[in-house]
Amino acid sequence: MPNWQPNWNNVRWDWGAASVAASSLRRAADKLDATAQERQRAATEAQREWRGRYREEFDEQLRNMLRRATELAAEFRYMAHRIEQASQNAWAEQRHRESERRRWHSEKREEEERERRRREEERRRREEERRRQNG
Repeated sequence: MPNWQPNWNNVRWDWGAASVAASSLRRAADKLDATAQERQRAATEAQREWRGRYREEFDEQLRNMLRRATELAAEFRYMAHRIEQASQNAWAEQRHRESERRRWHSEKREEEERERRRREEERRRREEERRRQNG
């Protein structure tokens, strides 16, 4: 038997849930972008004739909201990317484990075959020795 052991456990990862999460995050980011654009369009119409202190407060709040929407959308896309990267890493690790298991089984078969040949050769030598002694 080989003097090493592969990892016999499969990678624990829910690829379906990860895919749903990444897609949901991307959809949410797209919705944030669309909503921010719609708010900007509506605000532009309102700002055409608006003057004074409340207009300045509105402009500042609008800038903050648009900035935050952009930040959130970027964070959502980044997290979706991280989830997809984790899925790829889990897939690669599972393939690696399976490859190591195949290698272990192959080495085990080779060792067993060498041992079988050694025993067969030893049996032949004993038989040959008996023939000579009886012969």
